[in-house]
Amino acid sequence: MATIRHPITGVELNPIAIERKALNFDEAVTAHVLRKRGTKYNHVAQLLGTNTHRVGEVLRGEVHPKAAEVAMRLLR
Repeated sequence: MATIRHPITGVELNPIAIERKALNFDEAVTAHVLRKRGTKYNHVAQLLGTNTHRVGEVLRGEVHPKAAEVAMRLLR
């Protein structure tokens, strides 16, 4: 991707390629896999194009509670 700079300050910005308002089941499983593999919490959110609140809902089991179990099976 091309470098994006803020038009006023010139600071280099990270492009936002994907933006999700909610995570589906497969994305929730991916969040668990990434976290269990040691990916930083905020990086999980960035990689999935969402915010840390949505990732927290998934990792706490409030949304897609079976995702953790599926992630563990995939990691075996």
